[in-house]
Amino acid sequence: MQRRGSRGVQMPPLEEFPEGPRRTVLENLHALYRAADRPGVRTISDGLADGDFRATMNRTLVSQVFRGDQWPTAWQLDSLVRWLTRRAIDGRDPDAEANRFLALYQHAEVVGDLTSRAPVASRASLMVLCNTKLGLGVLLQDGTVLTRASLVTEDENSQPARRGLAVRAIDSSGPWTDADILWRDPELSGLAVLAPSSRVDGAAGARWGTVPPPGSRVRIYGVHDSRRGEGLHRIAGIWLAGTTMGPTGSDGGWQLDVSVPPDSDGMSPARIGNWLAGAAVLDESGRVVGVLSHQLPQTSFYWMTPFDVITAQVPSLARRR
Repeated sequence: MQRRGSRGVQMPPLEEFPEGPRRTVLENLHALYRAADRPGVRTISDGLADGDFRATMNRTLVSQVFRGDQWPTAWQLDSLVRWLTRRAIDGRDPDAEANRFLALYQHAEVVGDLTSRAPVASRASLMVLCNTKLGLGVLLQDGTVLTRASLVTEDENSQPARRGLAVRAIDSSGPWTDADILWRDPELSGLAVLAPSSRVDGAAGARWGTVPPPGSRVRIYGVHDSRRGEGLHRIAGIWLAGTTMGPTGSDGGWQLDVSVPPDSDGMSPARIGNWLAGAAVLDESGRVVGVLSHQLPQTSFYWMTPFDVITAQVPSLARRR
C-alpha cells in the first residue's frame, strides 16, 4: 500500500535492501514507475486486470513488489513492465522494455541472488571471539550480545572465559570491542549473554519475531573463511537461505534446511559447518526468530533455538523485544 505522507511507493533504502542483481531490477522498476507518473497501486492492479497481460496482481502484491518485500515471478514482472511502459511519458517500446527487464531478472536468478527486504537485521549479526575461537552472536536492543554458551568457554572443563572475549559486526572494518560474560547457561548447549565495553560499531539491536510455520523461508547471515590463512580480518560475510522444517526433540529446537547461493566460491552448508553457531535466523520481514545452535555434520540440516525458547532460558530478554 502507498505510504502516508509521500507520493507513491518508495524505493527501500540500501541498509534494508543492499546492492545486487535484485536491487538492480527493483531500481529499474522504480525508474519506470516514475516515468509512468507514479500511479497508485489500485490503479496498477485494476489496469492489469482489465488489460491483456500474462499476470494479474492484487494491490497488496503490487505494493509488496515495489517495496522489495516480494520478489515477482517472471510473468508478474513482464506484466508490470508492459503496463507501466504504456503509461510512460517518454514513449518507450513495451516489447523492448520487457526484454530488457527479462535479461536483468534472469541474471538475478542465474547468480542466485536471494535478497529480500530483510538485510537491515543483518546489522544485529556479530562475530564473537573467545581467545582464538570464533563464533557468532546477536546484538540485543540494550547493547548486550546473545551467543552460544559453548563458545565462551576457556578450557576442556567448560569453565567460562576470563579474558580474550571480543565482539565485532560481521561487515565492520573497525576494531574488536572487548566484552565480559554477563550471564551464561552452565549447559554448553544453552546460551550466554555478553556485555561489550563500548558500543559495537556498525551494529544495531535485533528486532524479534515468532517462528514462521513449517515450510516458510528464512535467511541467515553468517561468515565463511573464503581466504584461509589470512587472519580473522579477512573472513567474509555470507547470506544463506533456509526453510523451516518444524520442531524436533524435547528441547524446543527447530530444524532448518539451509542452502547457499550457487556462486559462493564453492561454499556449502556442509563446508561452512558450525561456523554458523549463534547466527541470527531472520524471517521475511527481517525479524530475528531464533539463533542457530548446531549442524548435522556434513549436511545442510541445522537446528535453531527459537525465540520462545530463548526467552525461557534468558527471561530478561522478553523485556528487550
